[in-house]
Amino acid sequence: MPEYDVNHRENVVAALRHESPSYLPRGEIFFTRTFLNVIFPEFIDDYIEQLASAASLLGLSVVGVDLNDEWSRSRLSQGKYSRLKKYFTVGYVNGPVLRAIERLGFKQAMLGIKKDRGTVFRITSDILDDIQDVCSLAKKNEMSGILLPDDIAGNNGLYFSFEDFGTAILPLYKQIASEIKGNDLFAFFHSDGDTHLIIEPLIKAGFDCIHPVDSQAGLDLYELKYIHKNMISFMGHIDIMTWDDERINQEINKAEKSFNEGGLIIGSTCGLSMKTVSKKLGALYPRLHKWGRRV
Repeated sequence: MPEYDVNHRENVVAALRHESPSYLPRGEIFFTRTFLNVIFPEFIDDYIEQLASAASLLGLSVVGVDLNDEWSRSRLSQGKYSRLKKYFTVGYVNGPVLRAIERLGFKQAMLGIKKDRGTVFRITSDILDDIQDVCSLAKKNEMSGILLPDDIAGNNGLYFSFEDFGTAILPLYKQIASEIKGNDLFAFFHSDGDTHLIIEPLIKAGFDCIHPVDSQAGLDLYELKYIHKNMISFMGHIDIMTWDDERINQEINKAEKSFNEGGLIIGSTCGLSMKTVSKKLGALYPRLHKWGRRV
């Protein structure tokens, strides 16, 4: 990222629209509170200031905001997230499968999807109203996007059949994406694992960006770029868990050249937590060491 002042929001929009951004933006969606408290103890009671500090320190253009808990919804209702308006801020709200898992447990949720495809609709009947409220408030907080985290895949693919996905899950995704886009927000989708089978349906559903590109599950960023062209953008390519510094630097350089016309937001595949990050974080975000912060 260049050192001079830039308009983060405009540049990210250019990247998402494949309209030759001035530089390839970097971003992170998931920050654990422990990570933020350790790295920014001076703002331990101010989540929003911690996020702003993380964005400044790491050189981020895209910043994720957890909108699942009451304490965060309260801040959202009060318009406090507008303090992050210089960044391309993406609020995230759990998707229908995650909600079903929270209420039924993983095994029962998966069995329900396979045996009765109406399970997710019934268990998460409140999700569309919730998404509607969140989108309206996100717009008032000058956010730029909403991400739907819904971990539905592992290294071997979807946790259920593609047919079950198309019948039980995709219709909800279409409605959610429509609500997000109807509020003039960008629609992001998150699931770890091998999601290659559902990328085209997600594109047709209206999503703008897929997070992450999970190389440990066999996904190849450049193959996906070749297949889907400029129909979708991706976020989170750098595997700081398994790649060494040399590989990280090589992948960043390659991505910046290959995606010079847009289509990628560079970031970690795993999010930032004390469990998942190491000194290799400095290879992805050199400014971390420049300003003397350590993890």
